Amino acid sequence: MELTFTPHPLIEAPTDEEIVLLGESDPKALQELHRVREGLIRASQEDPLRQGFDLEGWGRIRRGLNEYNEVLALGGNRSGKTTGCAKLVMEAVTNNPDGHIVCFSQNADTSVKVQQAAIWEMMPKEFKKKTKSIEGYINFSMQNGFTGSSFIFPDTRTRVDFKTYTQFSNNQTILEGFEFGFKNNPELNIGSWLDEYLGDAALVNTLRFRLATRNSKMLLGFTPIDGFTPFVAEYQKNARTISTKSAELLRGEQVPVVQYAPSRDAAVVYLHSDENPFGGYERIKKDLIGRPDEEIMVRAYGIPVKSITSLLPLFSTEVQVLGEEENAVGMTFPDVSTDEYTHYQVVDPAGNRNFCALWAAVNELGEIYITKEFPERSQYGEWALFGEKWKYGPASKKIGYDVQGYCELFADIEDELGIEVFERIGDSRYFARENENNLDLFASFEEFDFHFVPSDGRQEQIGIQALDEWFSYNPNNELDAANKPRCFIHDSCENLIDSLINYNAQGKSDEALKDFFDLIRYLRMANAGDGPIHYTDYDFQQVKSTGGY
Repeated sequence: MELTFTPHPLIEAPTDEEIVLLGESDPKALQELHRVREGLIRASQEDPLRQGFDLEGWGRIRRGLNEYNEVLALGGNRSGKTTGCAKLVMEAVTNNPDGHIVCFSQNADTSVKVQQAAIWEMMPKEFKKKTKSIEGYINFSMQNGFTGSSFIFPDTRTRVDFKTYTQFSNNQTILEGFEFGFKNNPELNIGSWLDEYLGDAALVNTLRFRLATRNSKMLLGFTPIDGFTPFVAEYQKNARTISTKSAELLRGEQVPVVQYAPSRDAAVVYLHSDENPFGGYERIKKDLIGRPDEEIMVRAYGIPVKSITSLLPLFSTEVQVLGEEENAVGMTFPDVSTDEYTHYQVVDPAGNRNFCALWAAVNELGEIYITKEFPERSQYGEWALFGEKWKYGPASKKIGYDVQGYCELFADIEDELGIEVFERIGDSRYFARENENNLDLFASFEEFDFHFVPSDGRQEQIGIQALDEWFSYNPNNELDAANKPRCFIHDSCENLIDSLINYNAQGKSDEALKDFFDLIRYLRMANAGDGPIHYTDYDFQQVKSTGGY
């Protein structure tokens, strides 16, 4: 009888030559090899939770859940992210008693077809039938998912509920009174799984309080094909890379596989497409040949490279944002208090909000360094908060300064920076408005020896295109003197950074982001669109003639 060995990417089959030799020398041994191998394959398919194969990235997620409060799993195409998350959830369900896990998906359709289907795939085979007892209930159909969008696993009495982001958006009290996770605080203490999370921090903040009682963990999944959301960006901000891996499609460059996000006490785990032998990597690899590095980073390695709504696609916090420590490309923010820099201030006033301002320095090479923002997030909080639309945050709430108060504040900031501002730019429209004393802001600031010039009044789109030039470089080549952006931002300017990442000129939906984006746009369009210029003392020396006719 001819034996057929089922192809499998992880369980090696004997070669044709080996089959012939073993069949001739020991036919029973060949039959036993076939029986064991086919049995292993069948068992992995019928009971993937207990008999299946773990992918490398799933182990990183598991370790992250054991070490930190949250794990954000970012996956490339066909990297096995959803399957891995489902397996970890079912491990927690089947091994730990008296727990409660809540799973969120985009809507009812994706909940049934993606999240609930992935959980059902990992259900132990003896429970893949309608199960009803005093301590458990499981009823599933491919058409409708779990009855009541919930099940209780009989052996452990652990409940799993499936909900949607739309449900929470319509009624934010749906989680009131619940405690998620496991009372006995096991090693894999998962309390919630949020799949493809596109929302703001409202749901996550609510869940954090529901997880705290049982010290349980949150698992979030996100596929960054279209870019990242402001919420995901919060995890990547100031993230420290813990481990890397060579990226075949990026010429062997080391890319992150695990990062630590201190602001969230979270692991950011990247799942690579080539780590999933069941995902058709060779086809993905072929399709990505010749594509830009940014696309490869996203599709093969799950690394977000731009905001979903970004108007400035080459702005990157890893390249243009600098601090005291070297960034990803080995740069630090320079000391701009020397004579090598000329300083500018830009102010955007408002009647019912704080004025906002930026300070910038430019050197003789035309490099621009955004030095300071007001209000600064570390002291005043966020200027814009992300929700269904952007809204103004605590930093925009009026402090109550009049013009004199702002002048004193600006002077204190400049003393602290050790700089003298050469030119101040004010929003041309708002500065020109007259107050009850028939004075506009230009005149009002002049009374305190703060002299402002009006911002360039050309269309916003012209300024955006000009900003693109400031941030442009060739990301496929190493940064050097000839290949680098012209504008860099101090890492303390977090409100400006958020604006640059997320502003998309969507009218009222983006209004709260516009203020800081306008500031840097006004700066870019200074000097009739040439941008800020560096001046030296020599530039201002008058040439005196000597002699007569």
